[in-house]
Amino acid sequence: MLFLLVATNFYAINDSHKSNVITYNVVKNNTIIGTIKINKQTFKDSITYTLESNIEARYILKFKITGEEKSIYKDDILMYSSVFRTVNNKLKTNHSISLNNGRYKLQSSKEIRILDFDSITHNLITMYFKEPIGLQNIFCDNLSQMVPVKAIRDGIYRVEFSKDKYNIFHYENGECFKIEAFSPLFDVTLIPV
Repeated sequence: MLFLLVATNFYAINDSHKSNVITYNVVKNNTIIGTIKINKQTFKDSITYTLESNIEARYILKFKITGEEKSIYKDDILMYSSVFRTVNNKLKTNHSISLNNGRYKLQSSKEIRILDFDSITHNLITMYFKEPIGLQNIFCDNLSQMVPVKAIRDGIYRVEFSKDKYNIFHYENGECFKIEAFSPLFDVTLIPV
């Protein structure tokens, strides 16, 4: 009887918890310069995304970029996100956003401020797992702001971060199979392993 109870609880827990991991190679000029690993964990009413990136590139100088991001959704609303990024072991970004009493609060070592969003239902990390059909804007955690999503044609979307910095996401059957990232320093392509 005890075995049956333990086995039932084990399968009930595993049925309500699913994990999906995608690893992308970061490619520049046909050479792999790094990886981005994203883990999506689904529970009954919440989803947690964690992202780890390690990239080494040369553009006049050598760059070593590492990053960690986390996003937690509950009932399809972003409850918490954090971004931690270093370039050549120097801190570039370290902030978190949390939903408290219906307001989003940005907290970093430099400031605490309220963001002017009612609710965030999609952020950039969700685009790695699901095609943004019908979305015109998406939340960029790194910039702490909404950025435009433009459908170029079926299955291809452009996300603009600034005038000369943008990503193009490619989807087939709703799944992302390639991301092209363009910036003034260099362009890279992300391809799932």
